Amino acid sequence: MNILAATHHTLKNLTLFLQQIEAENYRQPLLVFNGSSLGEHTRHILEFYQCLFSQQEQHFINYDRRERSRSLQQEPEIAIHVIHQILNMLDSVDLNKQLQLVVAYDTQNDATDNMPTNLKREITYCLEHAIHHMALIKIGVLTNFPHIVLSDDFGIAPSTIKHQQRVCVQ
Repeated sequence: MNILAATHHTLKNLTLFLQQIEAENYRQPLLVFNGSSLGEHTRHILEFYQCLFSQQEQHFINYDRRERSRSLQQEPEIAIHVIHQILNMLDSVDLNKQLQLVVAYDTQNDATDNMPTNLKREITYCLEHAIHHMALIKIGVLTNFPHIVLSDDFGIAPSTIKHQQRVCVQ
């Protein structure tokens, strides 16, 4: 499976979760998340993709400058709509497009560091980031909303699935 197909698959799994959750549960602060919500984790996933696609035309990506939309973390229907937008954008990307990644790790000032990257690498980063946060979402769902059905591979990295399959065969 290539990166675009894997991204489609993962975001469709996220959509299936969003179609099941009630809005009040989506935005509910959860103890297991230290007070954040399933909606906040979903927003965080989607805003990385939005950031990538909105900034790529300037040939730079700075994930620190994402929007942080309150409505995206409050309403699962809005998140579903954003996923559809992302999936549509994925269908027409130039994976070889050269970009500069802008990062800032110093909390005392606004100094940044830049490094070369490309759209394929950044989509890969967004996918890995999504899988990580979906693993957290899975914990929140299993702990608080066990009636919600998640796919078997929800929040699990492909390499982990392959490893688990090899261990079971032995």
